[in-house]
Amino acid sequence: MQIPFGEWLPDQPEHNNPGANVANNVYYALNSYKRFPSLVNYSTNTITKDSRGAGSFRDNANTVFNFVATQDTLYELTGGAFTERGASGKVLNNSFATCTITVSDYANIGAGKTITLSKNDGSTIVFTSVTGSPSTNQFQVQTNNNTTATNLKNTINGHADFSATVSDAVVTVTRATVGRENLTNVSSDTARLTTTNFVGGTPLTGDATDYITFTQFGNYVIVSNGVDAPQFYLMGTSSAFANLSTIGTSGTVPVFRCSGVIRDFLVTGNHVGASNRIQWSGINDITTWESGTKQSDLQDLPGSGGQIVHITSGEIGYVFRQNSIIRMDYVGGATVFRLSMISPNRGAVYGRTVCQDNRRVFFYADDGFFEVNGDQVTAIGAEKVNRFFDLDLNKAFSDRIVAATDPFNQLAIWLYPSSADTSNTTGICDKVLIYNYATQKWSTATTNASTIFSQFVGAYTVELMDIISENLDNINISLDTDFWSGGQLLLGAIDSDYKAAIFSGTDNIGEIETTELELFPGTRSSIIGVRPIVDATATVTLKTRDRLADSATESTSSSMNSTGINPVRQSGRYVKVNVKIPSGGAWKDAQGIDLVASRSGLRWQIKLI
Repeated sequence: MQIPFGEWLPDQPEHNNPGANVANNVYYALNSYKRFPSLVNYSTNTITKDSRGAGSFRDNANTVFNFVATQDTLYELTGGAFTERGASGKVLNNSFATCTITVSDYANIGAGKTITLSKNDGSTIVFTSVTGSPSTNQFQVQTNNNTTATNLKNTINGHADFSATVSDAVVTVTRATVGRENLTNVSSDTARLTTTNFVGGTPLTGDATDYITFTQFGNYVIVSNGVDAPQFYLMGTSSAFANLSTIGTSGTVPVFRCSGVIRDFLVTGNHVGASNRIQWSGINDITTWESGTKQSDLQDLPGSGGQIVHITSGEIGYVFRQNSIIRMDYVGGATVFRLSMISPNRGAVYGRTVCQDNRRVFFYADDGFFEVNGDQVTAIGAEKVNRFFDLDLNKAFSDRIVAATDPFNQLAIWLYPSSADTSNTTGICDKVLIYNYATQKWSTATTNASTIFSQFVGAYTVELMDIISENLDNINISLDTDFWSGGQLLLGAIDSDYKAAIFSGTDNIGEIETTELELFPGTRSSIIGVRPIVDATATVTLKTRDRLADSATESTSSSMNSTGINPVRQSGRYVKVNVKIPSGGAWKDAQGIDLVASRSGLRWQIKLI
């Protein structure tokens, strides 16, 4: 008895579900599930904390530029390594920020004098002088200035948030984590314990929930978070990001949260003090922002649609507000853009929940998952995954949801923190929801990352060649072609170790569970074997119950024998089969299972005539 796996439909009842009850680390193709690859990191160093945005671009010379943003700063990923490119021309550097304390006239430093150091988050730690034996966060005043300075250095080094060095009577303190510029270093004895404040690069000032948008306009990469001055990087020329206003020639460059390129205009949205405002640059000119010059203009969007969270790019554009979607069409003349409301009551919850493949745009709204194509807004998650996602999402970290497309496999993917990880206090995402927009089928996968994005990856090392191709022996492409130098478009990520990674590994365990069936209506079934219709050596467990109100009884895991059968012996009225495909192996298709089963528990009745 063959049972196909079918599409994953978690919003439907387990019993007689027309699809699969579990589909993890796989995605549904036309007639089978295929492996969804695991993350493989490749960068030689890390960024300092969770990524709040990323972008991958090619310039006009076909050179690849990858950028990643944290809450504090901006990085370029090149040659497999992160290099900080800062903001406003300033960088934090991995030496972080430092301050100094100079000890003088030690003999007149009494007990109870304090040094107060600021941590990177602005909270403070107090270190106190004593003349006797010191305890935690205390330093002894003794012998001479240099010895007292050494004692202070040792005490500061005992605190995990700081490190210190000493040269004669001068103590130099460095924060363990990137901090804000010019945080204070306060002495209660400014005559004998003189201090300088922390100094260093200028970080971005958005908070932990502010996402960062990357948009390409010609050879320019534009970055914004809605709080700081928008930045630009001229690919092939710049060595650090700089304020977009420094190249402005007319008008005032707005501070905006999101942007897109529609036709030949940089269109910005969600401005400081006007979260419903859009403003576009001059035609093919991001230096012009004066209304009426080169068709530059602005528009405050009416209605109660909420703040603007995302703007798509292309011949036409979509402006996503929290509760509405506006289509932008270029018409020229005095009008410039025609604005059409195509969704008056539904928008995107957060800006990073929107992803795009050409004219197909996918997004997550308050009431589920949808697709925009032309003027049509189509529900793609209703009665399939919407209820599942609402329960599975860790809502304390909803702002961490981030979407991306895998154009090659035609997948729209949402990375999110699940409620299953109850120990999650950082909001690192641990799961992805996958939608195959060619087959309109869903599935899930497990991973650990803070950002996913379509990423151009150049194979400039043997290791990268290997993770891109999986088998170096199969490569028959000349090494001087754009296949390697121009980068391949892959689904990339910043993983939980803050390294650059791509989805190309084989570590994921594929798991698919059939619908629950009553194999022989009206009677119990006896199952003695399962043959997975999978081109891999899979393991099987059987789950049975006699009443829908019962909890299922699960068999022990059964391995495949040489005939392709997984021996198992169990009976019950309702039956479902869980198939696990081990990690590490190469497999292509998982189509279903073949059950070896018979009726059981029949009672014969003799009727007298």
